[in-house]
Amino acid sequence: MDTSAIIAIVVLAVLVLAIIIIAVLGKPRGGGNGKRMCGSCRRAMMPSWTRCMFCGWQPPAAVPRLEFVGGPLAGQTVPLHEEVTTIGSVAGNTVVLSDPAVSRKHIGIRRVGGKYELADLGSTNGVYVNGHRMGKKVLVSGDIMRVGNTEMVFRVE
Repeated sequence: MDTSAIIAIVVLAVLVLAIIIIAVLGKPRGGGNGKRMCGSCRRAMMPSWTRCMFCGWQPPAAVPRLEFVGGPLAGQTVPLHEEVTTIGSVAGNTVVLSDPAVSRKHIGIRRVGGKYELADLGSTNGVYVNGHRMGKKVLVSGDIMRVGNTEMVFRVE
């Protein structure tokens, strides 16, 4: 076998390998092109659809949650599964904060229909939502709450 034949085989092998790599890396994964995909039949879904028009599949509902960004629970997330979630400094609350500026029963978050309502339960230091002291407020995703020295974000998505 002469040198030109070996070079031709090596060049061909490199080209085939390059084509395989481009084909594997160039594939979109999990609808990475911005399309929502049905979890059942894997067909593309329009962004406005709440269920797949082909098979009827519905994505699971988002679970509202509190994401703690400051204070003793910073970095933790608490899902709001209960009808009422209480936050305070003593046992018996859904979320217990070991923060001296938090009252025993500081706030309650109640599910009313599909919405979540925050209420100050008579705390000494109050509850701040987006920087304003509040007694009661219907929460929207992204609201930032401060209870004592603890900050948390209400998320629905």
